[in-house]
Amino acid sequence: MQIKQTQEFHLKDIILIASLPDMGKVGGIVSGYLAKKLTVKPAATLVVSDKPWVNQKDGVVELAHDEYRLLVDEINSIVIFTGENQPQEGHTVYEMSELVLATVQKMGNVKLVISSGGYLPREQGNGKKVYSVATNKKAFEMLKPYGVQILGSEVSSITWFNGLILGHAKRQNIDGIGLFGEISDVESPQYEAAKNIIKIIEKFLNKKIDTSDLEQKIPNVPPEPKKEGPGIG
Repeated sequence: MQIKQTQEFHLKDIILIASLPDMGKVGGIVSGYLAKKLTVKPAATLVVSDKPWVNQKDGVVELAHDEYRLLVDEINSIVIFTGENQPQEGHTVYEMSELVLATVQKMGNVKLVISSGGYLPREQGNGKKVYSVATNKKAFEMLKPYGVQILGSEVSSITWFNGLILGHAKRQNIDGIGLFGEISDVESPQYEAAKNIIKIIEKFLNKKIDTSDLEQKIPNVPPEPKKEGPGIG
């Protein structure tokens, strides 16, 4: 794993928004969409080569790798971490989440970490709900005005990057919240869940974020209920 710094930043009271594709691609949709809608500059690229294969072209092989981006909204002291997929190995995603937080801390004090993802409840609702977890009671208090539901006991673990980044934040006494939008399918992109999460993040940031591009991708036909579940992350 390598990190290539593009530009140095010195920020105060950083809000780190960090999530990668998961069930319904929600975490990746959220972070990628915010990267497009906020005024950001590239801060660093994280390169991961953990695939158990090589790519070849015209008989020449190269190690397969993925690139992840750290982007900075300097005016609003927001840092976004996004990418197209999750690492291949568990130990790699653990190291990645640790490295991302350490890299952002070099820019300044991190006051809040926001992660996101998809949640397939046992009993499917109307697709409007957002469920939450937090690193401490103080972070839970931040969520109260926004009508999110605390994640119940039907799910006991939040896997891969979108969970681990919150775990590393908690270990360092950084406030952290996870926002998980209700989904109906784990395979197809769940744009409505992502939109619902972004609307809550919008309130946290006190900054208007246009979600019309996402809304155009939401199917007009209500999804059929899925029997599998529950699941998160």
